[in-house]
Amino acid sequence: MSDTTNDTSTIDDKKNDTSSDDSTSFASNIVSFITSVISIFIVILLYFSGSGLILFVCKLAQSNILPTEENCYPYTDSKINIQSIQTNVFTTFTEPEMSMKMEFPYDDFNSSNKVLDMFREYKNKPNSHFLANYFISIFEQLLHFNYSAINTIMNLMNSTFPEQAIIGLGPIITGFLYAFGILINTIYFIYLWFSNMGWFFKTNKNDSGDGKPQWEDVSITSPVNWCLGVGIAISFVFLLIFGFAFVSVIPLMFYHKAILTTLFYKAMMNGKQITSFTIVKETLKYYKLIVVSIISLFVILLAFSKLGVVPGIFSIITLGLIYWGILAIDLFKPINETNLTPVVSYNQATKKCSFVEPKKEKHGFLYNLFLGQKGGNLTKELKKINKNLSSK
Repeated sequence: MSDTTNDTSTIDDKKNDTSSDDSTSFASNIVSFITSVISIFIVILLYFSGSGLILFVCKLAQSNILPTEENCYPYTDSKINIQSIQTNVFTTFTEPEMSMKMEFPYDDFNSSNKVLDMFREYKNKPNSHFLANYFISIFEQLLHFNYSAINTIMNLMNSTFPEQAIIGLGPIITGFLYAFGILINTIYFIYLWFSNMGWFFKTNKNDSGDGKPQWEDVSITSPVNWCLGVGIAISFVFLLIFGFAFVSVIPLMFYHKAILTTLFYKAMMNGKQITSFTIVKETLKYYKLIVVSIISLFVILLAFSKLGVVPGIFSIITLGLIYWGILAIDLFKPINETNLTPVVSYNQATKKCSFVEPKKEKHGFLYNLFLGQKGGNLTKELKKINKNLSSK
C-alpha cells in the first residue's frame, strides 16, 4: 500500500514538473517572439530610412550642385553657374505618371563647404607654405574624387532605376559600393601621396605679405633647396611605408566626410525648405504599405517559429481582419499623396565654370613623379562619364 502511494506521488510530481516546464518554456518563447519582432521592426525601419537618404542623394546628384569642378568654387575663386531644375520624388503608378517636385537652390548655404573654404583661403595667403599645400592638395583631390564618384553613380541610379527600385534595393547596392569605395580611396590616396610630391620642389617667392603666393619650381640649379626637396620626398616614402596604419586613416576620414556632407544639403519641396531627414520621414509615410507588409510577413513567420502553429494561424487571421477593414485599424491604408504634377525630365542639370585651364608643357615620367604638382585624372574620367550619361 505504501509503495502504491509513493508511486502515485512521484507521478504527480513529474506531472507538476512537466506543467511547470511547459509554462516556463511558453513564457520564454513569448519573450523571444517579442524581442525578435522589436528587432525586425528596428532593422526594417533603419533600412527604409536609409532608402530615404539614398533617394535624397539621387535627387541631389541630378541637381549637380556637389563640388565636382576642381578648378571652380569652392576649390578656387572661379565662379560657377548651375542650371536650376526640378526633380521628381514620390512618383505614382498612375497614367500619366505624377510626382512631387524637389529643387536644390545653389544658394550661399548649398554652395559653401567649410573644409574646402578653409583650404581655399589658406592657398590664397601670401605666406602659404609648400608642405601645407602638399597635404591640402591630397585632401582636396580625395574630396573631389569622392564628390565626383557620388555625383556620377547616384545620378546614374536616379536616371536608370525607377524610384521603387531605389527604395527597395538602394541600401543593398550602396552597401556594396561603400565597401568598394574604401578600397579605391586607399589605393588613390597612395597614388596621391607620390604624385603630389612636386610641392616639395616649390618655393613661395612672395615676401611682401600681400596678395597671393608666387610659386616657383626648385630645380637642380638650386642644389640646397633641391636636395632638401629630395630629402623630404624620401622621408615621406618611409613615412608611408612604416606609418601606413596611421596615415591610412586620412582617406577614410575624407571618404566619410564627402558622404556625410551630401546629407546636409537643403532643398525646396511643395514651397517649403526641407532636409534629407524630411525625405526619410516622407518615405516611411508614402511607402507605409510596403513597410507594414514586410513587417507583417516577419511577424507571421516569427509567430509560427517561436510560438507554434496555432498562434501563427491566429496572427494570419488577425492581420487579415485588419487588412480587410473588419478591425478598424488603418495599418494597411495607404497615404494619399498631394501636390502632384506630371513628371519632369531626369536629365542632370548643366554646370559651367568660368575657369580657363592654361596650357601646360608635357614632361616625362620622372619629371612628373618629382616635379608634377597635380594628381591623376580619375576624377576627370568620372566627370566625362557623367556628362555622357547626362546627354543621353
